[in-house]
Amino acid sequence: MADIRRKPARVKKISLSAREILSRNPAVLALTAGILSLVWMLVATWSVARGSGYSGESAADDPVVLITTVLILTVMTVAACFRRRHPVWMYLLTLVGTVALALLFEDRVAAATPLYWFAIIVMAGRTSGSRLVLLTIAGMLADLWMTTRFRPGDAGESMTLAQVPAGDLPEFLLAPAVNIMTSYAVMIVIGKVVQRYRAQSSASAAAIEQMQLNSDARISDAITEERQNMARELHDVAAHHLTGLLIQARSADKLFSSNPAQAKALLGGVIDHGDRALNSLRQTVGILRLGEADPKYPQPMIADIPELVEGCRASIPSLELDLEDSFTELDSAVQLSSYRVVQEALSNILRHAPESSATVTVRRERDSISVDVTNIADRGTPATDGQSLGISGMRERVTLLGGTLLAGPNDNGWTVKAVIPTAGQIIG
Repeated sequence: MADIRRKPARVKKISLSAREILSRNPAVLALTAGILSLVWMLVATWSVARGSGYSGESAADDPVVLITTVLILTVMTVAACFRRRHPVWMYLLTLVGTVALALLFEDRVAAATPLYWFAIIVMAGRTSGSRLVLLTIAGMLADLWMTTRFRPGDAGESMTLAQVPAGDLPEFLLAPAVNIMTSYAVMIVIGKVVQRYRAQSSASAAAIEQMQLNSDARISDAITEERQNMARELHDVAAHHLTGLLIQARSADKLFSSNPAQAKALLGGVIDHGDRALNSLRQTVGILRLGEADPKYPQPMIADIPELVEGCRASIPSLELDLEDSFTELDSAVQLSSYRVVQEALSNILRHAPESSATVTVRRERDSISVDVTNIADRGTPATDGQSLGISGMRERVTLLGGTLLAGPNDNGWTVKAVIPTAGQIIG
């Protein structure tokens, strides 16, 4: 039974918690993009300053410019934190901040920060239809303006559209336009992929939650049904004892005058049957309310297990029974539960591992009864799907008597082991 562990579930839970940190805290991703944007600005402006023929000082070396840059990036980062509730405003504010950075550094490349591309992805993933089209056009026009506004001419200085010869205007606009449209197309595709993944994840999470609820409901129904069955069975046992009590009481009444000794012996049986019936009824009340009409025959006990095993030999040829000692003096609920554990375990073997070998062992261990059903399945043995409802019912039945039940895989098959106190009473 050492194979029954929960370590994989623990690892999965830890990995899921790391994923939840990102999903539940949008500021984490926004802050990461903001820091990367600041690094990008410093590196890009330094590269431009060193390679463009300037005096050698980066624009970021000016404290006023650096503070202004940090303020603009901070506003853009804060806007990114609210991207889920206000994706459109986050995108527009980021677009304005990008234009401001381009004007501040007179360079579009430096202004195209990770926050800018992140805003496009968010906008594409959280908008659709005409709104997506209009926002995309607005962004591409702003980007085209920044690109052409600060595009260097032949002398290395920036050129405006008014300074471009009319014949060169199409060529002047075509390459930047194609580059911008390609960049936006890639970002929009990424945004839509993220949107699709998010929708599938939400649907999967909802489906898993619903499956868990259904599984819990089925297990709860199985436990309730098992309690009802156990209550009905104990009711039948009580009825059986009461019937014997009445028969012996009537016989004692007839023999009281003619044969007092025999009448006294019969009264002893009456007391025994009465105690057993009273105990069964008390435990029945401790379980639940009785429902349907009950069958009119006594329920099986440990002594009936050999007959049960014999009936299963046709489907489980290699089925061994190890039944030690006599258990007739045990409480009816303990015997009944022991029988039901064996019955359910053998039923599971018939369903999931037909033609396998199995061993049933019922032993007395000090103050408890040990019921062990182990099967060894062949590699080619087919198996059917199960939902563990029978195991839940067995565990509930044994737990009501203060016992324990373990069920899980062994080296080559499956083992069910129940330990029931010999003085087990229904724990209400």
